[in-house]
Amino acid sequence: MQSEAFGYFNEPFLKKNRVFYRQYQSNIIKKCIGRNSLVVLPTGLGKTIIGILLIGKALEKYSKSKVIILAPTRPLVSQHKASCEDFLNIDSNLITSFTGKISPEKRIVLFNNSKIIVSTPQVIKNDVERGRYDLKQVSLIIFDEAHRTRGNYAYCFISNEYLNTCKDPLVLGLTASPGKSYHHIQQLCDNLFIENVIFKTYEDKDVKQYIYDIDMYLEFVDLPIKVLELSAIWYNLFEKFLRFFIEKKLIPPNKRYYSKLDFLGISRDLTLSLRYNNGYLPELSEEEYQNALYFQSPRIIDLVKENSLNIESIYSYSSSCISLLHGKDLLESQNISLFETFLEKIEYKSGHDILSAKRIINSDHYKFIKNIFEQDNRDNYLHPKIEKLFSIITEETEEFRNNKIIIFTQYREMAELLKGKLKERFGTRLSVEKFIGQSTKINDIGFSQYQQGEIIKQFKAGEIDVLVATSVAEEGLDIPNVDAIIFYEPVPSEIRLIQRRGRTGRHAPGRCYLLIARGTIDIPFYKAAERKEMAMNSVLSDSKQLDLCDVVNREQICFKTVSNKISEFDLIKNYKERRKREKELLANRSIEEIISELDNFVKSNEFKKFKDSGVTFYSDIIELDKLKLKSSILKLKGNQKANQKVKNKKMTERKIYINHNVKTLIRIAKTYSVDGKMSLSEFKEYAEEEDIIEKKFYAHLNQACYLGYLKRNAKEVHFIKDYD
Repeated sequence: MQSEAFGYFNEPFLKKNRVFYRQYQSNIIKKCIGRNSLVVLPTGLGKTIIGILLIGKALEKYSKSKVIILAPTRPLVSQHKASCEDFLNIDSNLITSFTGKISPEKRIVLFNNSKIIVSTPQVIKNDVERGRYDLKQVSLIIFDEAHRTRGNYAYCFISNEYLNTCKDPLVLGLTASPGKSYHHIQQLCDNLFIENVIFKTYEDKDVKQYIYDIDMYLEFVDLPIKVLELSAIWYNLFEKFLRFFIEKKLIPPNKRYYSKLDFLGISRDLTLSLRYNNGYLPELSEEEYQNALYFQSPRIIDLVKENSLNIESIYSYSSSCISLLHGKDLLESQNISLFETFLEKIEYKSGHDILSAKRIINSDHYKFIKNIFEQDNRDNYLHPKIEKLFSIITEETEEFRNNKIIIFTQYREMAELLKGKLKERFGTRLSVEKFIGQSTKINDIGFSQYQQGEIIKQFKAGEIDVLVATSVAEEGLDIPNVDAIIFYEPVPSEIRLIQRRGRTGRHAPGRCYLLIARGTIDIPFYKAAERKEMAMNSVLSDSKQLDLCDVVNREQICFKTVSNKISEFDLIKNYKERRKREKELLANRSIEEIISELDNFVKSNEFKKFKDSGVTFYSDIIELDKLKLKSSILKLKGNQKANQKVKNKKMTERKIYINHNVKTLIRIAKTYSVDGKMSLSEFKEYAEEEDIIEKKFYAHLNQACYLGYLKRNAKEVHFIKDYD
């Protein structure tokens, strides 16, 4: 039970009597001073306040310094800026926020004149790369939602640049869930140069007095006989296609459970093996290649070669099986209406001569199911989760007197359906609204940032009682505390489980309900999230097993005595000269990266193996030093630039409009790819987070490929270039 908080944090850079004193926050700040720290706190324990307190400490140490707060979304940037203005004893004119909509000239002026800069990471990365400003006099950088620090995400660049630039760097990573395994957490610590991991749970002694219990309820339902019959017919068709893989020994016949990952693994292994065997993956050693495979023994490629199997058929049948398993999941865990919509999508693909879809459409099973739909009443197939949902909401409103509830669901269509069903059942007794992302698709217009903000305001004010939300409400938006959270379906991600669950239990005892259909995908999904959360907690509880950074050398930050104030007018006046200098800086950075890669290769075991095998390198014959190498690369870049000018001249003749969703897909590939490559399945997962799914996903991906920004094969996406 929460006890009354006595006292406040009253320090030089904090507004008086604004930040309530909490013992665990004080303990955390003491551990963060002077050390790069990763703070892992469950949602609701005040990660933002931790950041505010450390900002105060950093400015106490260096009053002339700047502080940067990085957040992955614009709404979260606005939220952090508002928090700084509310709690920090600093002129609000010295607190600014950056987005890509602000011109570079204005950002340069704002950076020079501000004390605290809140920004999305890509903006800071772009500016620092181009030399618009540097991080030498930044006494603290806060990385919010730090679990995003992986791959080519801008957090990685900024942390590396900061540690190499500032003499006394201080990093604070904030997250509720850093990753599902030791590997993910270690990678995060490496990328942020973490020296110190601080992990708190609701059970810690210094935390307990400030929080309320969250009761978890697993609400099981049994599928009606008609849904089970339909599912059995559909699964029988899957088993028919499964024989293709079993007969060819591509998959074991005695597996207890077949999932979409099995067939995604087959497709991915084939793609990886074909490329590796053709010499397209020189960055992988034999051991790394072997470890990257889903089916390691025997390898899929070996079976294909041994039995002279048709590779296109394997890809096609894999796609059919994935579709059938996905349809089964929709039927059993969502509702009949989503299953019908999915069938329409398969029919659409079949109409466009996609063999994997035609194979399903032409089956007797499919025709039988369509015939059932024409004759039977849809109410006979209504999912029992919906009735269970009504029961929970009735109990919450009548027994607990609670009129503030969030229902999380994975699909937009389900959010709209539940909104309609709840309005139909409760009428004017409850005000219900859905809460979805910004992207728009056919027959489903997304919510703009303004609309999202208005809905949150109404929810806070009590004008909306029940919010039916997709994943957009998990992270980054200032959604108020509620007394009950309902998962329409479990999620297999520990990050999403923690983020959703943390929306309750902040100011009163909270309840979290998980609706689970017995014998369906719901069971393994729930167990997967639970297992990942336990694994994460195990690593964090004993952070000694992590290899933390211990080589950060710190000296005093030097501040210029004379302020070189720059006006926006001066920047515009010297626009051409500055842009020319920015391009030169970018070229030099890329040259340094190339040289660094070559240096790393020369020191690697792989290089040694080649040398021991008698391979002769160009550098063995012609001595290349860095100056010569730079000269050669600059010459190469000069030729490329000349060719690019010709291309640009042609492009200006007809301007090409790039759709917002196409830009988003390009940005995903650029951000999360490794060496410009990522698996199609992972790419689709990130696209789904932006609500770019199904037809819309393929339409916009094809457009991005057609325009030359991305390249795609059966199971991989390549980042080619960024849009201007």
